[in-house]
Amino acid sequence: MQLTDSELNTYVRLVLKLKPGKRAEYLEQVDRLIELMTKRINEESVFTVKRFRKAGSLRKGTVLRPAEGKAVDADVAVELNVSEAERDDLDRLHAILRDLLIVVYPQKKPEDFEVQPYTLGLVFHTSGLAVDLVPVVPIPEEPGYGWQPSSKGEDPIKTSISGQLTFIEDTGKADARYRALVRLAKRWRNHEGLKALRSFTIELILAGIQQECGPAPGLEEGIQRFFLYVHRSGLQEAIGFEDGATDDYAGNEPVVILDPVNRDNNVARRITEAERVEIVEAARQAWETLCYASTHQNRGDTLELWKEVFGRSFKVEE
Repeated sequence: MQLTDSELNTYVRLVLKLKPGKRAEYLEQVDRLIELMTKRINEESVFTVKRFRKAGSLRKGTVLRPAEGKAVDADVAVELNVSEAERDDLDRLHAILRDLLIVVYPQKKPEDFEVQPYTLGLVFHTSGLAVDLVPVVPIPEEPGYGWQPSSKGEDPIKTSISGQLTFIEDTGKADARYRALVRLAKRWRNHEGLKALRSFTIELILAGIQQECGPAPGLEEGIQRFFLYVHRSGLQEAIGFEDGATDDYAGNEPVVILDPVNRDNNVARRITEAERVEIVEAARQAWETLCYASTHQNRGDTLELWKEVFGRSFKVEE
């Protein structure tokens, strides 16, 4: 038995999406934080901060509803007015952000400021929102582009956050089912514990499939073709969004999925060979399970098989 778009959208709405009004509430809270930080940097000339940009899944509209007791992640890119020579000094970039946050929120506890691999996180414990500040060093000769530092001693990554946001927005406009498919794939990823499969990587795999095959004919077909692509390709087919991008890429990582705004940036470069194999095997099992589910005439059996893929919270009725 196949499930209709209406049924799967019910699951997305009731379980995967934020509750009605919560996304707007969280975005308003991020706006207030940006307003506070902007006010402080205008008052204090010591802060070498140029501007702030909302980013990440909350801004893109692909964020998942968090598990009970977990916070929603919100990313804010902070463009720092430092020299390109300082772009590798992650400790200095983090120190700038920490000093700014201490001035803005002197009442918060030290443990509220957490240094993560790319970001300096500020967690709002009372609202269920965790804001990650991402340091970016703008490239003067390339407006809209900046360097993001590496926590692993690698060269900084050149990217355009505004360009990435525009790319995801355009992809969503080309297929109204795109964001729902992203949420379904991310929920499967979480259910399987595939931490190496980052959200942006999922978004780009689905965008690549859409570029190659067109909009998904339905949500069930769309998520099936996602699993089938990962299974059949083994994630060993490079994905790029510019003519000749994959031919020109010089890296040899196990998985190659190129940033749509920088063909030299492989967003999947940290997926190891063992992790690639694990992801591909999980996708094979998911595809076979959903194909088997579609052959069942008993609705209860069909739903039980979908729960194997997405977890016990899967439901298609109010």
